[in-house]
Amino acid sequence: MVQSMKKLNKEKRLSSHAVQILINQAIFQFGGSLSIIFINLYLWRLTNDLWINGMYNLVAILSQAVATFLIGKMSKKKGRTTIYRYGILMTAIFYLLIVIVQEEIVHYFYLFALLRGIAQGLYWVAYFTIVHEVSSDQNRHRYLGWNQIVMGASNLIAPALSGFIIGLFAGLSGYLIVFSIAFMMFFIATIGSFRIKKETLRHRNYYMKYLGQIIDRQKAFRKALFGWFIIGFPQGILMYIPPILIYSIFEDEGVVGYLNAGFLSVSILASYIISRFADVDQTKKYLWIAAIGFFVSSIFLTWEIAIWSVILFMVTQNMFKPLQANAYAAYYFQWIDRLPLGSEFRVESVVLRETIINVGRGLGIIVFMLFSDGIDTITVAYVIMLAMAIQLILPMITKLKGES
Repeated sequence: MVQSMKKLNKEKRLSSHAVQILINQAIFQFGGSLSIIFINLYLWRLTNDLWINGMYNLVAILSQAVATFLIGKMSKKKGRTTIYRYGILMTAIFYLLIVIVQEEIVHYFYLFALLRGIAQGLYWVAYFTIVHEVSSDQNRHRYLGWNQIVMGASNLIAPALSGFIIGLFAGLSGYLIVFSIAFMMFFIATIGSFRIKKETLRHRNYYMKYLGQIIDRQKAFRKALFGWFIIGFPQGILMYIPPILIYSIFEDEGVVGYLNAGFLSVSILASYIISRFADVDQTKKYLWIAAIGFFVSSIFLTWEIAIWSVILFMVTQNMFKPLQANAYAAYYFQWIDRLPLGSEFRVESVVLRETIINVGRGLGIIVFMLFSDGIDTITVAYVIMLAMAIQLILPMITKLKGES
């Protein structure tokens, strides 16, 4: 019995390579968390135009989707580690350019959105492929749990720090200091990426041309791909609307940062608990719990859009988001191993995941922009409620191993 437990613990243990990836991910995520919500607030402060914020996020997300799909073959040829480095470097350049052009970003926000989208596409395709390589079915929930904790800790500390820094300076100069710090973090992450060992390229063939045959024979895999669209749909809206709602109420970037830290502390706690008890065989149950939690959270907004309802909404969201994210990621990684091409279709599977989830995010933003012409109307609440209701489809289409 004792030997069996020791063996189990060994199987769940993360390799040194996995730990290195997590450390660099922490640096990358910290830089992103310092700045991501404040780029939207920076544009909001400069323009007071929700349409520009929406278009910035829409262009970034759709360009990320296109870039993700196009660079899959390059990732197979050049290696995931190389693409991973390009993604971090381009993100560093993105923030450096913001510091250089400053308020002129308003005139070039389409180009900035395009650069950010391409950089994110490069990074996340490579990162999620590497995650599959450094983890197994035995320790994947543990890796994903720690990944959520790393991301959550960064998101907890960084926005609060940014809000504090911005509050120290008059005007918009605090934003530029935050963006400068973000650039330094991504520069450090770029250097750190060269410490990660480069994989041996054995399978250079790109198998996306077989996708039609695969989804025709594996209809459950087609549904698994559609699941990423469902997950992405509300994410596009939630990338920029909640911070703007909170800022519109308080008109204080510090409050935005501190509240965001509070929301993420809930996510960290949830991630830790999930990493301790999660079982891949219980995926469908986890997805039901998360979907119901998301829908209930949106009901608060339909009563009124006020600070109490926005806070309750965000707290509930962050409570259930890690459960859905980890459960579905582990479920999808299982599918990669069950496909006829197996691990040789790994890059293609990640490309599909990232492309489809970003198409979902983009459509979510489009729907929001079409139906919500202001941030204080009840329409906003019902659009968000619709996005959350769609999450109930996810457990319905999830097919575990052995299910017909």
